[in-house]
Amino acid sequence: MRQGRGGTLARPRNILKLRGIFPLRQGTWPAAVNRRRVASGRLPLPEPTMPTGRNPLYAQQWHFSLLGGIEDVWQDYTGAGIRIAVFDEGVEAGQADLAANYDASLEYDFLDGAPDSASNGHGTAVAAIIAAADNGSGGLGVAYGARLTSVDYINDAVWLEASDYFRIFSEAARFDIVNNSWGNLSAFSNYGDIGDAEGQIGQEADAIRSAADTGRRGLGTIFTKAAGNEANDSYLSVMGLHGNGHGDGLNNLHEMIVVAATDTRGNVASYSNWGHNILVAAPAAAVTSDMTGTAGYSSGDTLTTFGGTSAATPVVSGVAALMLEANRQLHWTDVQNILASSARQTGSDFGDGASGYEVSSWFSNGASTWNGGGMTYHVNYGYGMIDARAAVRMAEVWTLMSPGSGKVQASQTVASIPDTPILLEDMGTAELSVTVEAGDILLDHVYVEVDMKHTWIQDVTLVLYAPDGSEVDLLARDGRNSYDADWTFGVTSLRGITQAGTWRLVATDHAERDSGLLRGLSLTFEGHRTSGNDIYTFTDDFLALKSVEGSRGSLSDDNGGSDWINLAALSGNAQMTLRDSAGTLRVDGQSWSTLSGSFENVAGGDGNDTISGNGLANHLLGGRGADIMAGGAGNDSLKGAGDNDSLSGDAGTDQLLGGSGDDTMDGGADADELRGGWGNDVGWGSDGNDLVMGNVGDDRMYGDAGDDSITGDGGMDTLYGGAGNDVLNGGRHSDTVYGGTGQDRLVGEQGFDHLFGGSGDDSLFGGSENDWLHGDLGADLLLGGTGQDRLFGGAGRDVMKGEGGYDRLEGGSGDDLLDGGKQADNLLGGQGQDSLYGRDGLDRLFGGSGDDLLFGEATGDGLFGEAGHDRLYGGTGGDNMFGGSGNDLVDGGSGDDRISGGAGFDTLRGGAGNDLLRGNFNADTFVFENGFGQDTIGDFDVTGGLEKIDLRGVDAITDLEDLFANHLEETLTGVAITDGEGNRILVSGVHVHELTSAHFIL
Repeated sequence: MRQGRGGTLARPRNILKLRGIFPLRQGTWPAAVNRRRVASGRLPLPEPTMPTGRNPLYAQQWHFSLLGGIEDVWQDYTGAGIRIAVFDEGVEAGQADLAANYDASLEYDFLDGAPDSASNGHGTAVAAIIAAADNGSGGLGVAYGARLTSVDYINDAVWLEASDYFRIFSEAARFDIVNNSWGNLSAFSNYGDIGDAEGQIGQEADAIRSAADTGRRGLGTIFTKAAGNEANDSYLSVMGLHGNGHGDGLNNLHEMIVVAATDTRGNVASYSNWGHNILVAAPAAAVTSDMTGTAGYSSGDTLTTFGGTSAATPVVSGVAALMLEANRQLHWTDVQNILASSARQTGSDFGDGASGYEVSSWFSNGASTWNGGGMTYHVNYGYGMIDARAAVRMAEVWTLMSPGSGKVQASQTVASIPDTPILLEDMGTAELSVTVEAGDILLDHVYVEVDMKHTWIQDVTLVLYAPDGSEVDLLARDGRNSYDADWTFGVTSLRGITQAGTWRLVATDHAERDSGLLRGLSLTFEGHRTSGNDIYTFTDDFLALKSVEGSRGSLSDDNGGSDWINLAALSGNAQMTLRDSAGTLRVDGQSWSTLSGSFENVAGGDGNDTISGNGLANHLLGGRGADIMAGGAGNDSLKGAGDNDSLSGDAGTDQLLGGSGDDTMDGGADADELRGGWGNDVGWGSDGNDLVMGNVGDDRMYGDAGDDSITGDGGMDTLYGGAGNDVLNGGRHSDTVYGGTGQDRLVGEQGFDHLFGGSGDDSLFGGSENDWLHGDLGADLLLGGTGQDRLFGGAGRDVMKGEGGYDRLEGGSGDDLLDGGKQADNLLGGQGQDSLYGRDGLDRLFGGSGDDLLFGEATGDGLFGEAGHDRLYGGTGGDNMFGGSGNDLVDGGSGDDRISGGAGFDTLRGGAGNDLLRGNFNADTFVFENGFGQDTIGDFDVTGGLEKIDLRGVDAITDLEDLFANHLEETLTGVAITDGEGNRILVSGVHVHELTSAHFIL
């Protein structure tokens, strides 16, 4: 790194739009070479291949047709909430397609994000490919709901102090994704090696690693980077530059997703750099937004001739944003592994030779877990064309299949440094090798550091031979002049193999006159520890690969662990059958693969899948589509996701999650957990003590046998407890709940609920709003809650409480307790010897048949004993009380009460207040105590002396003599009995002379 005067960082020659140009080692170039290259090549406008979207340019944005069903992804994800930085030459934040998604709050305080001039349109075009808003104008971004922030790295960073310059990268941790549609000339420059810790690029690499370590709360900021545009450039070819992307130091960094570019047909673009450091390819999106007016590339606000790897990289950034919205728990290494595993074959066919501008053909490495064999790789495309739908589908389930794998990284460094450098003779070869005994790291990335010297580097090729037989071209007669240094190559093409075996580096001199020395080899393996927990991935490319490598049709696992069959990327209808030591996979009726060994888990794709588990503990994920899943024996977990699924747990303690759609779930034997999710679901707990939840939707849930817990949650649900002692909760909305047999607990919660206890001693809780509770058979507890509830005790000795609201309680048969609670309630005891409590409000209590106990309590109530020998207590307030048939006790309590004994030999007690008492039929007893008030006996029968007035509780009347001498008074309407303390009893229609001692009890 060169320091300028005053400690400022001199303008780095590498910060040049997409591809800066600078001299090779010890070379001198004409001044004309040291210019900025045009960031985007001018490409011919392709024919539109996508249907018209919501924005005028959408029909012309041909790159969407190559992204594998992105419109399916947009049904669920738009990148909302994902923060993306555009490291470029500035972005016009107010541009019509960008303004809605621009987030100025994340801009650096030491570096602005605005373009320096009207000619700086590159960053605006890149930003629009990522996240142009869905606003009815211009085009549409890949992640049109994401947030964008600009960092003017290309123009302004060079003027920063060195410490601030490197902060540009380390502080990228504030973003989720950083797009880098720029880079250095791929010339293996003397300051461009990421392995040189003191060099500029080495320090940039360290700052990027820091953001990958700390960004997204430790999950890591995602970095995307353009591979470069030097391939097939006749001018650069004269200089020995042929598009080898390894020559740009940052392209070799593990943390970088390096992106190649394709044309409209998915073939490699003529200019796109190649190398074993490319992760994926993407279409070079030509149609995008431009700066407003005459600024930028065109005279309007849109651009139809953008291109280069600058245009491919933001496509990948947009897809990464969709992935992160789908699963925010993805580690940065997870994102890379998903992109590699989900990418599609593109360009030439697997098994054929190179075509077009390709520099080699597809090969498969020595992995064994991808499409029945090794992962396929091409130096022009990496693992293939990015597939938005497949990548997002894998992202949704990745952390279920591989929880925490990204956070537990493993690394090992081995070296071969000879005591004496090995001579690379003219037209000869030199070789270094290193053998690794243990294969305990599943590789994601390999750093290959080569120390060598040669008098004319353009004569030399470097090839790394991996233990699996893969040939990794590192140097392909690149550059000019002499070379005397080391270089760190990054290799991503060996994903899925381990480090075990012999690694050979072969240097070959291909021309006469010059020679060199091979001085050392160092290999650093990065990945995660092998565990036996394998993920076997299948994609839509399987049959094409199998037609070339027939062995892919047989899949074997013999290393134990808990394994996954990952079908998430599939678009067809899969039929996955697991057996205890075997299995089969068919897709759309065709046989794909035969399995041997023990496989436990399956993640389905977008089709209508049929997945059958085995006797192991299976985890089955249906994915989208109408799926049928059966867990089989073992403790299984089944998840339906989208559409209308059928889930059967079978034997074992199972967990069934319906997801969205109208799902059918059957827990089977043993204690299971069923959760319906969205949609109108049907679930059967079957045998065992089950947990059954409907969640959102109008669900029907059956506990069946066992002591079950059943919850309707959202929607208008119907719940059936079945046999056993169950707990049922209707949740939100209006539900119907049946306890069935056993001692059940039923809760209505919100909504207008109907609860039926069934047989057994049940507890029913109405919750808010107007509920109907039916105790049915057994001794039940019914609590209405708030709202206007109706409670029916049914048979058995029930306890019923209306609680809040205007309630109606019917005891039914059995000796019941009815409690009206607050507000005006109607209580009907029905058959049996019941106890009724009106509590607050103007209540009406009907004892029904049997010897009942009625308490009006607060306010003015109506009490009706009806049949049986009843006891009625009015409590406070002016009550209306009717004993009914039978020998009743009727006590008005305080307040002005109206009391009628009805048929039978009744005892009437007015209590405090001004009461009217009528015995009605048969001989009744009227009881008075101190402070009885101004009472009236309306129908006292003086004939026969059978009716009685009991004055034993009146202290002022001492005996019969005192009564007749001092307390009886003839009135116009009857006889008044007074106590001298202001209280009076009017015996209506009676004369004093008709009263005898036989009529009184003293």
